[in-house]
Amino acid sequence: MIKRIVQFLLINIILLNGAIAAENLYRLGAGDTISISVYGEDSLTIPDLKIDNRETIDYPYLGVIKLGGKTLEEVQREITQGLSGNYLIDPKVNVTIVHYRNIYINGLVNRPGGYEYEPGLTVQEAISLAGGVMSKYRRSAHAYLVKAKNISKYNQLSNEDLAKAFDEDTEQETPLYKVVEPGDTVYVVASFW
Repeated sequence: MIKRIVQFLLINIILLNGAIAAENLYRLGAGDTISISVYGEDSLTIPDLKIDNRETIDYPYLGVIKLGGKTLEEVQREITQGLSGNYLIDPKVNVTIVHYRNIYINGLVNRPGGYEYEPGLTVQEAISLAGGVMSKYRRSAHAYLVKAKNISKYNQLSNEDLAKAFDEDTEQETPLYKVVEPGDTVYVVASFW
């Protein structure tokens, strides 16, 4: 019994450390919601800050801070350094993720739309979030992962046009174990001919 409890605790510690490591490597972008807290300084604490398309904030005393492309640790360090000395003696700053920006699952799934990103989420898991592939297309469906920076090329296409576009580029078919990144779109399409 004690051996099982120890194993359970060790597994949870390993999983928690993996989640913390993934969060520390995560790069902020438009659509993320973060929390900035400064111990003992309510005027410098922002509990829910959604990052807009400019990917900057106007922070008290420090002015404009660029958030896009930075890790939580980098933002925390920048705010701590900015407040140290002139404003506070030893600021205790903590920056955390409240909500990740969305990933999108479109095409022949039961519930297409945007879903909150989760570190380590695979294409298969993303499709499951969207209710799975529609039953009549399960045998002929293919998944394609489109990176956020390339999405405009596919936004206005119908399912039929998507299938044609992806068929012409066979290199893009994505293995179901591939990890999805924030802002990515998973398209599930099937050949109609």
